Amino acid sequence: MSTRRGILRRALGVALAMLAIAAPGARAAGDGAVLVVGDSLEELTSPYLERYLAGIPLTVNAVGGYNSYQIFDLFQESYDPSQSVIVFDAGTNDNPNYPQILAENVRRVAAAVGDRCIVLPTIHGLSVEGTGDAGKNRAVVEFAAERPGTQVPDWAGAVARDPGLLQSDDLHPTPEGADFRARLIAQGVHGCLSYTETAARSAAAAAEVEVTRMKPVGRLARREAQLRRARAEGPERGAANASG
Repeated sequence: MSTRRGILRRALGVALAMLAIAAPGARAAGDGAVLVVGDSLEELTSPYLERYLAGIPLTVNAVGGYNSYQIFDLFQESYDPSQSVIVFDAGTNDNPNYPQILAENVRRVAAAVGDRCIVLPTIHGLSVEGTGDAGKNRAVVEFAAERPGTQVPDWAGAVARDPGLLQSDDLHPTPEGADFRARLIAQGVHGCLSYTETAARSAAAAAEVEVTRMKPVGRLARREAQLRRARAEGPERGAANASG
């Protein structure tokens, strides 16, 4: 059992490193609430997710078997402007031969939420006609690269390193896998929320620096005053004074 825990700790460390790489770059809006929408994987994950997001207002709307179109509908049903973070846990039930469908629905979420932060887990689903999840996961990574701040919990990478996180159907997480998956997603949510506070402080500091820079002192202030007077006195007298 101790060996198993060691494997899980190493896998979690690698997966969290993926989140660190996707460092936030856009200030989140809202009041700090979180919306999670998804399919049966999220149904299994969300009871554990509540444990890792204690004290954070959390709304979960997940239905087993739903594809990304239907999960976008769940998003529309549940979205509220008070929510700062959107977890779009979709794509598992999309046909991997058409990854652009997931890409389109993720962009529809982004268009609706403005500056709010999105958490987009990578996907481990079933192959269809010999096609696996590479295309869908490429769509996830490309979206994150285009939208700084997107958090990408690497569920696909985690199960590749430790297939024991999955049930015998090679799709749904075991209880231990669901707990592990919840920790990954919660880390993404915390990454979004912590950036909101950091961005606000940075913006305030930048504004203060800008104001300071606009207050000239000493010789600079005197020379600016001379030039203002010269401008007000007109071109002839001003030229004489400005040369002083």
